Amino acid sequence: MKRALLIALPLALVACGGPEDSDEPVADVASVDERVADAKLVVSADGVGAKGSEPLRFGATREEVDAMAAQAFGSEGEESSNEECGAGPMDFSQYGPLQLAFLDGKFAGWFLREGKAVATSDGVRPGVSTLDALKGERQVQELDTTLDGEFQYTTADYGTITGFADEAGNIDALQAGVSCFFR
Repeated sequence: MKRALLIALPLALVACGGPEDSDEPVADVASVDERVADAKLVVSADGVGAKGSEPLRFGATREEVDAMAAQAFGSEGEESSNEECGAGPMDFSQYGPLQLAFLDGKFAGWFLREGKAVATSDGVRPGVSTLDALKGERQVQELDTTLDGEFQYTTADYGTITGFADEAGNIDALQAGVSCFFR
């Protein structure tokens, strides 16, 4: 009986067909390298780095992270702070679409909106990527929170990035590490 199942299972899977058996055109999906080609910075579930260099991980000093980001963008970031974050008072540096978050002088998180200068290490970009496309590449969990369209996904290196999608399924923003969201 077991032998019959072992022979029948592969045949059944072949019979199910795949994209090559369909009349539907196969989408031309850009590689990760192509999706990050014009990025100055690459963010991941545990840090940020200039494209092609070692990333700075959460816990790095603000001076290190701001210096790397300023060099990548060619200008200093806009600084701000919020005394009322759940994790405690936080400081921020804004570089184009990327906000870097600092807690007690240490890099603690990032928040990314639409913009060409930054992408995730998986090639996901707010304003370009869709939730459906992401679900085709990664494990995605839609979250039931007070923040509309919130989801999280598992990155290629098994980290977790949180995101927000609009009603049409377009990814509006991404975030990793400590945040200052009120839920």
